[in-house]
Amino acid sequence: MGKYRELVFNITLITIGSILFVWALYRCGIGIDWRVFLILLAFAIILDNLGIMYTDIKLSLSPTIGITTFLIFGTVGAATLMVSSVMFDTIVVRKKIKNGLLNGGMFSIAYLVAGWFYEFIGGKIGIVSFSQVKYILSYVIISFLLNNFILYYALKVQGKILFKEYWNESVLLELGTYIVMIPVSLLLAYIYFKHSLLFFVLSLTPLIFIAYAFRMIRDLIKANKRLNAIYEMVKMINSKLELEQILDTIIEVISQVVSVSAAAIYLTDSNGVAALVKSIGNREGEEGFKENYFKDEGIIGKCISSNKTIAIKDLKQDKRFLKEQFLNNYGSVVVAPLRFSGSVIGCLMVLHVETNVFDEDSVKIIEIIVDQASVAITNAKRYYEVTKKSITDPLTKTYNRRYFNDALMENIMRADETSEPVSLIMFDLDNFKLINDTYGHLVGDEVLKEVAKRIKNNVRSDDIVARFGGEEFAVILPKLTAEQAYMIAERIRNEVSSRPIRTDKGDIYVTITGGVADYPEKADSAEKLISHADRALYAGGKSKGRNKIAIYEV
Repeated sequence: MGKYRELVFNITLITIGSILFVWALYRCGIGIDWRVFLILLAFAIILDNLGIMYTDIKLSLSPTIGITTFLIFGTVGAATLMVSSVMFDTIVVRKKIKNGLLNGGMFSIAYLVAGWFYEFIGGKIGIVSFSQVKYILSYVIISFLLNNFILYYALKVQGKILFKEYWNESVLLELGTYIVMIPVSLLLAYIYFKHSLLFFVLSLTPLIFIAYAFRMIRDLIKANKRLNAIYEMVKMINSKLELEQILDTIIEVISQVVSVSAAAIYLTDSNGVAALVKSIGNREGEEGFKENYFKDEGIIGKCISSNKTIAIKDLKQDKRFLKEQFLNNYGSVVVAPLRFSGSVIGCLMVLHVETNVFDEDSVKIIEIIVDQASVAITNAKRYYEVTKKSITDPLTKTYNRRYFNDALMENIMRADETSEPVSLIMFDLDNFKLINDTYGHLVGDEVLKEVAKRIKNNVRSDDIVARFGGEEFAVILPKLTAEQAYMIAERIRNEVSSRPIRTDKGDIYVTITGGVADYPEKADSAEKLISHADRALYAGGKSKGRNKIAIYEV
């Protein structure tokens, strides 16, 4: 569906732009001095070539020439110049035919519509005066808005990631350049009408130096961003962030220094299998990412096994990874290994839908960032392991009593904020002392581990299973009433009692009894919720023959 929508959009944009342009030429003609037009076109092409690529958007001073041409030759002349300039830059210089046709359609619509509106509200061609400034501003604003609206939608249907901060920043930068371009355009048009052609051409020349200065400033800004990105990664190494936060930060930092259409992070396990842990991109691109890669398998496996960065400028021409179906959605890719103490712990993959996006500087900065990121990931994993041990029961691998108490209070506070219930199930193994006395404590431990496993397998992912003490387990169930929790408790009871637990001493059948209560319906505090669930366990379950589930009755 995404490809179809993009195709429809592309055909529509090119068709409308072409029809408008041909109709404008037929109806109005160009009516220009070709010598002057070609001089202006040459300057526009030079300024386009000196433009700045800002993510997927190119910023240049060529609209100065476009506005000047408009003031001198009118709507059709300006549209002809801007369409010719952008198509020359995109098709001839950058070798992107499809983008050139799309840009041509976009510029045709934007500059023709803006010019016709200018004429409609009373703006005059060939007159440069303060009385015309308001009309010229309307021409600039409408062409600017149309260009950005069409460009924004074009990037969306192409599946490119429109990072909000970059889009906003690029728009602000372009608006900033218009502060320079509008008065300069007025001055150039005035010079054309009042002075000789030679003086007019000489007046155009400083634009090239201004554009070059803008480019140098942009390079300095880019260098500063890259230094800041490295600084952010170093800061992250010294933090105690969760792994998920670390992964989010890595993607965010990478997207600040290189243009990104999609990205993925893979981490290896003890067997060397690389698993996808984080990805961003349009739906079609993300769904194409493989969940796991074995050693030497595909572009990810190759990067990890070789411990080298793989940078491909044109995926259509590179034949090494033809089996990677998802790569068909992109034009260029960089895959850099994540290393720690000489060992590869995973890799970062950065993709772009266009070809030749990642130059040597881009690859180098990606490698610098992933080197820092590797340390942060390793620290986060170690921190997680230490934290997990402090809140986990070592035998059953469920949460311990300390974590249970904190989690219950947190869920009750959340329930107060959202006005949703939270339920608690208290479980107790029936006749567990008899199992220990008959088979020994080692077998008793095996029974506890298996019961804990069966409980965890029958609850939701956000439910919290904890070993409350001895042979008692507790389950916190957010957003469920006691009646709903009762159904889950019954499922667990049936799962525990319906089949034996295999041990070294043979199969052992066990049963479990449970009590259910909820907050705030059947308890008004954490302490009472535990007390009431426990009372239901003993009064409604144990006292009536065990292997039962009971709900606390107020």
